[in-house]
Amino acid sequence: MMPIADKWMSYRETGRDLERSVDRPAYILTGEELFLVRLVRDRIVAALVSPGAEAMDLVRMTGDGKPSSIDTVRLLAEMATPPFLSAHKVILIDQSGFFSTTASSGIPQELDQALVRPADNCHLIFTEESVNSSHTLLRRMRKQGALSARFDRQTPADLQTWISALCSREKLRITREAADSLTRRCDYSMAAILSELTTVFLYFRYTNQADITLAQIDYLCRDDLTGKIFDLTDAIAAGRIDEALERLDVLLVRREAPLFIQTMLARQSRDLLIASECVTSDRIIESGITQSQFFARKLARQAKRFSTEGLEAMMEDCFQADIAVKTGRIDSEQALAILVIRACGTA
Repeated sequence: MMPIADKWMSYRETGRDLERSVDRPAYILTGEELFLVRLVRDRIVAALVSPGAEAMDLVRMTGDGKPSSIDTVRLLAEMATPPFLSAHKVILIDQSGFFSTTASSGIPQELDQALVRPADNCHLIFTEESVNSSHTLLRRMRKQGALSARFDRQTPADLQTWISALCSREKLRITREAADSLTRRCDYSMAAILSELTTVFLYFRYTNQADITLAQIDYLCRDDLTGKIFDLTDAIAAGRIDEALERLDVLLVRREAPLFIQTMLARQSRDLLIASECVTSDRIIESGITQSQFFARKLARQAKRFSTEGLEAMMEDCFQADIAVKTGRIDSEQALAILVIRACGTA
């Protein structure tokens, strides 16, 4: 029997439901982690549409986030047409906007009723950028068996487990430090992580190595901007102006925007100030500024090298530099260089 799920389901809950059976009339998928949205969508399609029958039994419709962008006449016609080669017909609807407002505005009544109760052999898969949880159509579809799932960015711990599993399939081992660095380089995006790992796996197949360390991640993957900011603040903490300016030049040569570097410095100053108050890595994680033990330990170690007054001064200097650049009083690169020199003197 199909259980009613009148709530947002997580990735794990959705996976358990798909293991039970792929039998729901509609699946409404949303969330920041588009990799999981596409993964679940493709899994549902593979379960319902016979191989080779996609041209006949899989229909794709794309909108721009507004209900008026969807050809409702065609959608009704497709829903009324039975499958040709498969036991089921699947209609993929991307960015329909059907669930983005508080009411079913812009949706004809006939389509509204059809969406709530589609034919038994017709399954709808919606992938939406935004969904209003109180939408009347969403709630009515849930009561008729539709599944709604929201896939947010995964936690560092979940990503560590996932990365380890991917490496194990390739008969490789990855250190915790390397996996943590990879997630930060990719801004915790699963699609970006998988793309980087594809390169890593090819390299390791060629070299016949088995252990992925931070050194290999540094060599093979995109630069770790967070790590380079740590290097810069290490030089600032030691008061080494020449080294700090060299670290800054490395970032500028990589064509990182000066304003972005300045923003990263301001955020690092804030995080270090919080870390100095928290002291331990566990308390730093509890504060909410990071969920990574590796990152929290680095913050705790570096925070001990700064005085509270120095960090507060660096935050204030970041604010003043931002105003000076935006009001045209100084060039952005010059402002950044002055900011770094001043920080070396007050750390």
